[in-house]
Amino acid sequence: MKQSLGKILLLLTLPLLLFANTQQAEFHLSTNKSSAYIKEAVEISFVAKQLDHTYVMFFFLEPKKSEDYEIKLLNKKTTELGYHDYTTTFTYLLFPLKSKKISVDFDFTIKVASDEAVAQVYQGSRDNTKWIETIDSHIDLNPIEINVKPLKEQVDLVGEFELSSKLLKSEITEYDSANITYKLTGTGYKDKNFDIIKNIAGTTIFSQKNDAFSVATKNGYKISREYTYAIVAKDDFTIPKVEIKVYSPKLDKYYTLQDEAHHIKVTKLDASALTDDAESPKSKDFDTKLLQNSLAALLIFISGFLTAKLYPLINFRMKKEKRFQDIQESNSAKELILILLENYKRENTKEYINELELIEYKKSHKSFKEIKALILKEFDTKA
Repeated sequence: MKQSLGKILLLLTLPLLLFANTQQAEFHLSTNKSSAYIKEAVEISFVAKQLDHTYVMFFFLEPKKSEDYEIKLLNKKTTELGYHDYTTTFTYLLFPLKSKKISVDFDFTIKVASDEAVAQVYQGSRDNTKWIETIDSHIDLNPIEINVKPLKEQVDLVGEFELSSKLLKSEITEYDSANITYKLTGTGYKDKNFDIIKNIAGTTIFSQKNDAFSVATKNGYKISREYTYAIVAKDDFTIPKVEIKVYSPKLDKYYTLQDEAHHIKVTKLDASALTDDAESPKSKDFDTKLLQNSLAALLIFISGFLTAKLYPLINFRMKKEKRFQDIQESNSAKELILILLENYKRENTKEYINELELIEYKKSHKSFKEIKALILKEFDTKA
């Protein structure tokens, strides 16, 4: 009965305190540039600092979607400065997509809970184990306004990039394929629709894109992407000279990535070589050569296919490790308790929170580092 009364009193008094105290928290939304070109990387930061140290406080920030820009969360970090004293920093990467003045809006929520409400997440019977009961306050933020300028020249990419290529052979048969791979590396806007070879008259083109590396940074996406092409033709042809127009925001200049043209000689096969004559050694030579060439082309595309299939697994692993970064960087049992409560509420963390609570409040002899390692191991296995 006392516990129920306590909950009712909490729910009745917290809203009054929440709205009466205009100094509940201080927060600041900023950007590293007020003007930018289309597809130029823009960094947006939001810092929220707890001022009212009476209750446990959590900060949540979500960007609103818009066709005017692409936005991605780079990092969210919470720092404990003292008892009921936390600062949370959000960092976003934004790419403006339209040349006009754009407004970037966010939904900001402050969630407040008592120590009792937090404790009930991991204390008491199984029926009492649930997410924290909070009083939520939605705060209006002035949007970030960015003046987006049009590019002076038509470009294919925006950023700082380099291009290299590798052609397997310049002489093929009419039943073989010319295989060339272009490698694009650098940092900037990642255009999913960008391609290097679109069509060549008189040829059939098979293509594959593979991201060997792709990570969002405050300067844009750091990428290493391979464009692989297998080109089949009955007559000689030329893989045209590559000229990719790029704008570099870092250097404020336009430049061109180039690769020379490649002339491919196609040898026609004697029709008699295709006959199935058991006594003809020429037929055997042709079959072996054709098989070798076909296998070489097949291996290239198997390699590309496997890379495309394995990359999501590798990328998932990178995301998974980044997801647990806040746990890895925690420096105290109390800090880790709040991280688990705030960011891992769907995980079964009750046992670990109890152990951490013993370390923080009961001066248990158990090792904080060992418990943190066990948490990371379990989460890594489940993910």
